Amino acid sequence: MIERISELFRRRKPDVFAVLGLVLLWGLYFWRVFTPSADDALSLREGDFSGQFVSFFGYQVERLSDGEIPLWNPYNNAGHPFLADTQSAVFYPPRLLSVSLVDITDRTAPGELYAALQTEMALHVLLGSLLMYVLVRRLTWPEDGARERGPDRASVIGALVAAVTYAYGGYVSGYPPLQLAVLEAGVWLPLVLLGIFQATQTERRGWRCMVLAGVALGIALLAGHPQTALFTIYFALAFLAYRLWLLFRRERWRTFAARFVLMAALFGLVAGGLAAVQLIPGLEYTFLSTREDLNFDDKGNGFPYGDVLQILFPDIVSEWSPLYFGVAGLLLALVAVWKRTPHSLFFGGAALLGLGLGFGKGTVLYDLAYLLVPGASWFRGQERAAFVYAHSASVLAGLGAAHLLAWDFHKDRSRHQLRRLALGIAGVCVLYAGVEFVLWRTPDGATYANELQSGARAALLAALAAATIPWPVRLSAAPGQPSRRALALLTLVVFDLFSVTQGGPNYENIPASDRLAEPEMVQHLRTEMLEPGARVDGLRGVRENHGTLYGIPDINGTSPLRLKGIDGIMNLPDDRRWDLLAVHYVLRDWEQLMAPSNITAVDEDPLGSYNVHLVERARPFAHLTYAVQVVGDDAGAYTIAGEPTYAVERLQQVALLDRDPGIDLPDEPPAAPGLAQVITFEPERIEIEADTPAPAVLTIALPDYPGWQATINGDDADILRAYGGLSAVALLDSGMYTVKLVYRPWTFRLGALLSLFTLIALVVLVVSAPVAKRITSSRRDHVTVTNEKV
Repeated sequence: MIERISELFRRRKPDVFAVLGLVLLWGLYFWRVFTPSADDALSLREGDFSGQFVSFFGYQVERLSDGEIPLWNPYNNAGHPFLADTQSAVFYPPRLLSVSLVDITDRTAPGELYAALQTEMALHVLLGSLLMYVLVRRLTWPEDGARERGPDRASVIGALVAAVTYAYGGYVSGYPPLQLAVLEAGVWLPLVLLGIFQATQTERRGWRCMVLAGVALGIALLAGHPQTALFTIYFALAFLAYRLWLLFRRERWRTFAARFVLMAALFGLVAGGLAAVQLIPGLEYTFLSTREDLNFDDKGNGFPYGDVLQILFPDIVSEWSPLYFGVAGLLLALVAVWKRTPHSLFFGGAALLGLGLGFGKGTVLYDLAYLLVPGASWFRGQERAAFVYAHSASVLAGLGAAHLLAWDFHKDRSRHQLRRLALGIAGVCVLYAGVEFVLWRTPDGATYANELQSGARAALLAALAAATIPWPVRLSAAPGQPSRRALALLTLVVFDLFSVTQGGPNYENIPASDRLAEPEMVQHLRTEMLEPGARVDGLRGVRENHGTLYGIPDINGTSPLRLKGIDGIMNLPDDRRWDLLAVHYVLRDWEQLMAPSNITAVDEDPLGSYNVHLVERARPFAHLTYAVQVVGDDAGAYTIAGEPTYAVERLQQVALLDRDPGIDLPDEPPAAPGLAQVITFEPERIEIEADTPAPAVLTIALPDYPGWQATINGDDADILRAYGGLSAVALLDSGMYTVKLVYRPWTFRLGALLSLFTLIALVVLVVSAPVAKRITSSRRDHVTVTNEKV
């Protein structure tokens, strides 16, 4: 046993040291994120990361720690289906691990949650580098019988170059850490491609490896960024088609087509089955959200053409430079394409396609994709196609590095062309830096300081690349040199990328533990001022999605999806919006509101001073009405509710419903109106007691959404759509009523069953595989013995 382990270590020693090297580089890159020194500490700046992901993470910790699945969130956007919002990533395995660790250590203060999620971000960067290493190591693996020391070392260094280029290039170091779902969904692509590569190594069906690819895609889908997952799907299918074409190009196309359909189906079934618990509720939510109303122009924005300059000159045209993967990386990628290394055709084409799609409607490629490619018309922000470009460019850089280090000088004497290419790029950078220097010396030179810095840095890096990259070629025939030239090449790539991307605009010199301390006013609102179900308009004081973090029901939110009905109500005049959504407190820097109010307190937030307004005669969460007006559709309800002559008082007296409630309402409201009181207000369970002197419609400031079920005194009841997006139930007669609302979405139950079935099937497959292998081996041995006897 010890000998086997020793032999395995001997064979894998280069990979072991490579992985250790990647871990050490990761520690160097993020040392200021993890340092205990407050003076040196960096943390991700607040914005999408804090307002969306930390807030959602805090809610996950709270609910999952109590053994509850967070299906509904009452604290933002006047309530929304939390699980169905894909960016919640409720069942994403690494997120569940983070939740467990936070729960075990009982570190649930907002700053501690911030630090925990920031650590999850950094660990995903490490994971991405390791997976990219394994992929490119496999792509550059020396052929059987050719694993002498040189080619194997070239493969290791090529894989390291690809890993470093991906993890610390402009894309991963740009906006993905702040938009965490983009990063976490994207890091699984190398594992998907690895599974496909292994499954298509020979003409034998590699079903187990396709299952691995499907599992990786399923995890990516659970990470919560559908657009990135869609890029992954199409990238994977294209790679599968490319690999099968290499295998079957000499045979009939039907063999290729049949194998592609079968393997793609298995890939999709595994991935879709694993992620069904998130996908099915998410699809329902998407079709009921405002995202469906965006058109081609809304969705077609992408990179301006000037952003191509990022490839050599980062930081001059935008805050982030997702197209930058290093001057050295660019040269190495060009080497891979120039020398037509294995797989360079595919990844070179993918890089160009990703770059072209990144321009959005600026090129006809997006028109074609919008019309012909399923799913391409669902999303905005086409610059996110840089995901495809960044992965492809990183692989190309690794392929180029591996080829450069294994370059046979005696057979290929084109090194002079490589030197001219390197000097040409260096010349462009020097020329650009010279122009910026001249402009910097003019009276308005201060405006060119950033461009000059970027140009000078690019010139320095290009000069180093020109001096270093041709060096491995010159030394390729010299014995004893491969270690030094490999180290020089890797050092150049690390120096290039770390010098440009480390730190950067994503970070501020503030310890994570000091972030998002709960304001005293917010705490006071939650514990002493708000009655059950009452909401705030927290554009100030609460802000972003922090209502979810602090437990304050807010009508605002920064999630990219919002229910159409709630969006329609939010577009009404302020006083109507506040009334229909049961807003009792408005936090603004205004002295006077559109609705009658009293200023009860003054406080400050990062934007300055603001007032806490108590709205007079605010509608309660559950409110009895004795008159109904039936409207044809939601738009009709918004038109009536927004009419200036339609007073707020009348809105409180008349329920605008989508259909007749089927009860005999009084001709005049009772002189002594009834009372409705919220007894229980929990995320997925609400209980209301109502006492009415006459038949009535109980309007409820709860979004009308599939999955909510109502009972009245224990009997099932229909939920009516009120005011174009809220809920109501009909009370048939006078008397006391107990109204219970429970959120039980069928989409979650169906998705959970499919995911559980897929997971069980995968476990059975993993457990049975060794048994099946032993049985097959035993049969083979038996046949061999029988043949020998014969």
